[in-house]
Amino acid sequence: NLSIQSTVLSIFANIACEQASHEQILETDLIDIVCQKIIDTGPIDITNRCFRLLGNVCTVEDAARKMIDADLTRSMGNVLRTCTDAACLHSTIRCARKLSTYAFCRDRMLDSMCLLSICKQLFAEKVALRKEAMKAVLEWDIESSDRSRSQLREGDIFRFLITTIEAKSDKEYRHIAFRLLNNLLRHSDMRTEFGLRNGLNFLLNMINNHQYQSTFEHLKFIGLYCVCCQETTNRRLIKDDINKLQLFFNYLEKYQYRSNFLDLLLTAIGQFIYDDQSLTIFVKQMQFVERMCDLLESIILIKYESNEKRLLTDDEQDLKKRKKLKTKHTTDNEQQQQKRMSVMIDFNESLFTEFVENTHLDDERQTSLSSQVSSSTNTNIEIRRRTEALIFTLLSKLSYEATDKNLRRFLYNRRLVSLLLRYIYSCDEPNPRALRIISRLTKMIDCTEYLIDLGLPYLITLNFYQNIFLRESSHNINMADQYLLDILLNENRAFFQRLSWTNEQNRLKIIEYNLVKNIENLINTPYAINETIRRLNDVNIDEKSYIILTIVATLKEHNLKSILFDKTSGYNYLIDQSNKRACLWALRTLVSRCVLSNNKNSLNEFLNKLKTHSQTPLITQTKNIELNINNQQIVIVNTHLLCLHSDYFKTLFNGPFFERNQAVISIHLPETISIESFMHLIKILENTNESIQLNRILDLFHLCDKYLFDYLPYRLVHYVLEQFINGTTVDVVDIVSKPNLISSLIRACFLHLLTSNTNISVEIFSKLIINYSNELQSLILSFLQHKYWFHDEYSPFLS
Repeated sequence: NLSIQSTVLSIFANIACEQASHEQILETDLIDIVCQKIIDTGPIDITNRCFRLLGNVCTVEDAARKMIDADLTRSMGNVLRTCTDAACLHSTIRCARKLSTYAFCRDRMLDSMCLLSICKQLFAEKVALRKEAMKAVLEWDIESSDRSRSQLREGDIFRFLITTIEAKSDKEYRHIAFRLLNNLLRHSDMRTEFGLRNGLNFLLNMINNHQYQSTFEHLKFIGLYCVCCQETTNRRLIKDDINKLQLFFNYLEKYQYRSNFLDLLLTAIGQFIYDDQSLTIFVKQMQFVERMCDLLESIILIKYESNEKRLLTDDEQDLKKRKKLKTKHTTDNEQQQQKRMSVMIDFNESLFTEFVENTHLDDERQTSLSSQVSSSTNTNIEIRRRTEALIFTLLSKLSYEATDKNLRRFLYNRRLVSLLLRYIYSCDEPNPRALRIISRLTKMIDCTEYLIDLGLPYLITLNFYQNIFLRESSHNINMADQYLLDILLNENRAFFQRLSWTNEQNRLKIIEYNLVKNIENLINTPYAINETIRRLNDVNIDEKSYIILTIVATLKEHNLKSILFDKTSGYNYLIDQSNKRACLWALRTLVSRCVLSNNKNSLNEFLNKLKTHSQTPLITQTKNIELNINNQQIVIVNTHLLCLHSDYFKTLFNGPFFERNQAVISIHLPETISIESFMHLIKILENTNESIQLNRILDLFHLCDKYLFDYLPYRLVHYVLEQFINGTTVDVVDIVSKPNLISSLIRACFLHLLTSNTNISVEIFSKLIINYSNELQSLILSFLQHKYWFHDEYSPFLS
């Protein structure tokens, strides 16, 4: 009687709901009987109740083995394929879902195509049946079996998931679909199938139309979109649609969503970086280099530089101690380095799976809030080490010599180079790729013309040192440094490990020395020199100052003269930038490289010469005369003293003029000169120890010019130069009677500014250049021609 059988099966099914009854059921032959009943019995109701009973019992492994031995999976496959009753199918799928937790059951079920049949029930009309089928597919372990994924693909699983998520129906329904899609896209073959099933267009549409999505769902879609980039087929589909490719760059500025969101986007971009066509699109259409610069500035450098600022808030002694701890290679540092995250990262699935884990943003927001509270003590630098590695990995691909020259030239970007140098300076252990990128830029022969425009030597100095004028102008390489340089020149990775062990100052000097040497090797070639001349003479190039900055820092002396003066007007380009600190740096660098060893003390020699020429012979005769100055004041002076110093008074007192016989001679001073200044001049002549009054120096110069004084101008110039060296700015006037002397004074002032370690004012330097550019030009020419700047034909000391 079928009704009695149905009732008995219902009773056993209800009993089997209790976990305690399973052992007693296993002691009977109930499972074998029920499995046989499914095979022999055709009524749907009996089959439904049989699978309901077995579904309750199969949670015990021994019960599941009995079912497999009774060939239940074959019957299950037949029911799933042929049955049309929703209740019976629901019980069967429920039983299959529970059996699928055992590996030995899954294999037999796959033989009967059970998973494929379950997938077809995803499109059933009954909501409960669809949900049960979704749960069965979601809980099915597809990791270890390709056959499982094959049946899912044949069952058109992605069409179901796409339509389900797009339908915006039941929230729980969508959540299960999300989880299922997330699990499937962990596998390479499923990602390829998803792309071929129009999955990329689906994700792009969901990302762009996110008004009705939660933040979690929106980020999930972006994460899955990035995951799909790992497959070659999907990358080809994305690359063919510029909107799909643009998506990655649109969200680079929204990295604050999650801690690893930026790393995910960068890794996805990295999947395309080794394809030449994609790389071309990135660089030329997506502003790839500029976006990497933005990330370096806003993500990486802000971490290190803010840490430096916190160090600077302490007193100087604590700062020195911290710097020593930071740069000294000790056992403690070794232990800390082992704890740090690796700065290198491979493009693999670990980063993707980390992002698409089933985590909740609420937990992360709480974590981020708590981290903000403790931000004063935790710099969070180590969290960004992976981001650094990804950025430098992407940029490094552009710097390879095998990369197209038209793409590599985009790396010759002053902003990018400055940021890389700032990073190397700020970071105690910089990523090796950052150093290699700059090193490659300074070695590429086919990109010399872009290197010329960069002004890299100036950028190195500007970014490596807080005060570019308080450092040593040159660095003598010792044996230990030479060892490091040899390793760097060979691009041996061991160099970078050794480099982090050296103290910060020597490390930066070694890097600077090597980079500048690389530039010198490229610039001092016939091609580079001709290219420089062509660019400087090209009227279409507006900004030529950086070309000059590179040239004056690296070009050999015998070529500098033609670049600056003969074949181009490079010197004039420098003078046009006289109000900028870069011009002062360029001229200082130029003079420090060209000045001869015996010229280094030429300033002191010039002062000694001035002192010698200011000394007069002793006066043995005394003949006084009265001078009536401006008809206001009478002063008694020694005529022999005035005749010795001034040709004017010598002619006045001894020439064929009626004044020679007068007891009182009238003198009229210029309106701008006071009588006190003339009285001060007489005191200086009478007493060599008389101090010169700084506020009367201009009047004294005018008096020397008007009355043709010979010795006194040398003493005044000596005094002015001493004041200038000591930091007191003194205005200088041209003396018509002594033009060479004033010219030498100006050159001496320039020499002091360009060779001393004083951090001078740019305004002072700019004012001197504007008024006396010819004197500076003659000074530089004298160095380039290996001549003494005050021993030439214009020397003020010639008889």
